[in-house]
Amino acid sequence: MAARDKAKLYLAEHRIPQLFESLLSCLMMERPENPVSYIEDKMCEIREIGLENINWETLIAHFHPYRNNVRRHFIRDGSVYDKEYSDIIGESKDFEQRKKQNYEFPSQERFEPEVFQLTEAHS
Repeated sequence: MAARDKAKLYLAEHRIPQLFESLLSCLMMERPENPVSYIEDKMCEIREIGLENINWETLIAHFHPYRNNVRRHFIRDGSVYDKEYSDIIGESKDFEQRKKQNYEFPSQERFEPEVFQLTEAHS
């Protein structure tokens, strides 16, 4: 196996791209004054969560508009956040019905997060 392939395999096995995507996402959202201390704190959180559970939005999920309790009450679209809210307030049957109907508000677009594309430098 070539050195480049070994390096790529190492990164994939240890979920390094997900680690950096997660850190970059929260840095872009919060823009801390001291990024090094901030990253150190986030690395401690990642250790607690477990690297196998990290993706690009893990450390910024609380910023998602569906996480706002007032907003969650009004946005009932069959999403994961809708299911979470339905479970909290005991409306799981209503959630299943909305999911079957694929309910969407006509005046709103469905939230689609941007996904970072990791690129390799070519020589």
